[in-house]
Amino acid sequence: MSDGSQLNILAQRLKGRLELSEQAREWTLLLQHLERVLGKKPDMNALLFLVGVNVLGQGPRDFTKEEKQDLMHIALCELLSFVEYFEYSGRDEQGWPHYKPLRKPAVGGLSEQESLLRACAVQYFRENDEDFERFLLEPNSTPGQD
Repeated sequence: MSDGSQLNILAQRLKGRLELSEQAREWTLLLQHLERVLGKKPDMNALLFLVGVNVLGQGPRDFTKEEKQDLMHIALCELLSFVEYFEYSGRDEQGWPHYKPLRKPAVGGLSEQESLLRACAVQYFRENDEDFERFLLEPNSTPGQD
């Protein structure tokens, strides 16, 4: 992730460059893409779990309830690192990533928080899923085709 893109999402939203309709379109396309890949449309918790498992990098396996909570926390930190609320600080002995808080989120109500998470999730998948990036450009494409 380049330093210039980290604040890009928030800067665009605050300056009104990324219209709400465009943000909603990208979020809808992300959910459609994930539905095609997973076979069902994920909610925000499922999306956070997916991001957490991906960031952990240990592949799919059975997780304890506590590990699932940790995965969602990892996902929140990873997503909010795009807007510089957290910074990756390394991995522990078990290979779990850790983040340090940089500042407290200044986002207001629940709907504003969800909007910020949606924008960060779209950015995460743009940078980490080539099929999604292609899907954004051509929503009728088939995942995995080159």
